[in-house]
Order: sequence, then C-alpha cells, then structure tokens
Amino acid sequence: MKRWLVAGLALAAASACAEDLALPDGLAYDRDLRGTFRAALCGRGDMPADACARALRKYGGEVRAPRPPAADPSRYRLLFAPGFLASCFPGVHTFGDVVEAARKQGYAADVLAVGGRNSIAANAQLIAQQIDRLPADNRRLVLVGHSKGALDLLTMLAARPDVAARTAGVLTIAGALQGTPLADALYSAYGVTLGAFPFSSCARGEGDPVADLSPQARREWWTEVGSKLRTPVYSLVTLPDLERLSPTLVASFAGLSRLSADNDGVLLVRDQVAPGVQLLGVVNADHLSAAIPYPGNTYVFVASAMSFPRPQVVLAAVDVIASQPGK
Repeated sequence: MKRWLVAGLALAAASACAEDLALPDGLAYDRDLRGTFRAALCGRGDMPADACARALRKYGGEVRAPRPPAADPSRYRLLFAPGFLASCFPGVHTFGDVVEAARKQGYAADVLAVGGRNSIAANAQLIAQQIDRLPADNRRLVLVGHSKGALDLLTMLAARPDVAARTAGVLTIAGALQGTPLADALYSAYGVTLGAFPFSSCARGEGDPVADLSPQARREWWTEVGSKLRTPVYSLVTLPDLERLSPTLVASFAGLSRLSADNDGVLLVRDQVAPGVQLLGVVNADHLSAAIPYPGNTYVFVASAMSFPRPQVVLAAVDVIASQPGK
C-alpha cells in the first residue's frame, strides 16, 4: 500500500507540472507527432479547449504544428480490433461509440470479430479472412487496435503483404506492443480461472494468449518479424490520473507501480511503444476507458464511469494518419 501511495503522489505531481517534464521513460522515439495530433484534436469543433487539455497530456519537447486537414471519409475504411477478453463480456462494446461517430461522418467502419481468448496467431487469421470478404473498392485501410488487438493486427499484416499494401496505417491505443509483466505473473492462474470459465459469449479459444503477451515473446517477435514491417504504426499511449482508474484495475496498477508509476493498470507506458512506432500522444485514460465506453451500472465495480472523448481522439488520429505523405 505504501508503494502505491508513493506512486500515486508521483503521478499527481507529474500531472501538475507535466509541461516541465520530459516524456515518461521509454517514449522518446524517432518520430514524434504529438504537436500535430494536439492540433488535430484540439482544433475540432466538438472538442472544447478545456476538454482537450484534460484528455491529452503535455510534456516538454512537444513541437507546435499546424492542424492537419480533415481526412476524406470516402477514401478510408476503419477497422477496429478489440483486446484480450473483450468479447467475453456482454454489454462491452469496444470502440462502439467511435464506430457510430465514424459512420455518421461518412467512413466505412466496423469492429472485427475476434476470439476473446484466442492466441495472436488465431485472431490474425480471423482478421485476414474478414478483410478478404470486404467489398472491392479503393478505400485505404486504417486499422485500429486496442491492447492485444494491436498485436493481432500487426501479426496479420506481417503475414499478408497484400493487405499491408492497402493499409494507410495502424493506430494502437494502449497497445500491448512489448507485452506486460502481468502476463508472467498471472500465467499459471489464467488456465484455471478466466481461461477455464464458461463465458456464454466467447469460446475457450485457440492457442495461449497469455503466453503471447509475455515481454519475452514480444521481444522475440519484434526482433524476428516486427522489425521487417513497413506499414506505419502510430501509437496513443494511456496514462490515467488516479481518479480515472477503473476499480478493477486498482490492484494491477499498484502491482505495476513497483516497476513504474507510469502505467495504465495493465501496461507500463514504455511497453505501449516499440522501435519504429510514431508517437501521437499520451492520453489521460486507463487501459479500459481508452477504448471501451462505460458499459452501464452492471459493471460499476469494474469500469470507470468518467467520460473520455474516444470518438474525437480516434478520428483526430485518423486525420493525422491521412495527412502523412503518400496516405
């Protein structure tokens, strides 16, 4: 408990003077698009300045940039990959509000059907099959992955260069790009708890998703496969204020804080990026609320009811991706 309190005080202090601080450990990569993303998000007509300041953290080194032009919805198809276990809980609709807003804006947008307890390889195959069934048109793909969903997408692209050639970019939101120490800690328990539980809405799945999320497995993948990816990857990193932390993530946040207070309750901040990834920003949301609308009072002891502007954040990121050369 003492360590958790110290971590909380450190995070609160960082929030108070964030503009004077360097980026959290591990986020300083070659391509920093924080200024462009801030201009895209805060310049939206449906994003008041105070709401933008609450949603998007600011650190030293961010370079001001002009707002990119709005993407042309007729040119892009947005496909969303939920994270680990997301499909196992009725009432949980990952990116549901984003898809609704995107369609109203004119995008073709859908959430991909993946197995909540599938391995990365099994879900990558499912995603490829769904993409193969899409209407033949000239829309470029923007693939958006939450948590393990980001890994499902990247693995699919590595195996399908034809799909990669049609893809303008991959947006990861709280992406488990480098895995999580929780996978090692909970590996043995998963098989007799969530791995065995008879969820009515998701099968037991194929493969071993928890082993896939181990830091060692991810390091090996990036060395052997990920380093060869040519599709641009853009990351939104999640780091919540303590009052925004979902109840179900309190214990895991405390556990991860022994390694670093910079975590979202499931992932360390530094594990949400990888070499070659382009950083869009650090948002003030926990691992769940960054992608999942509050599912109602049934989950009051699980998820945070505090609002987070998911549609604005994701669609601003699409504007940035579409503005990059050749996209």
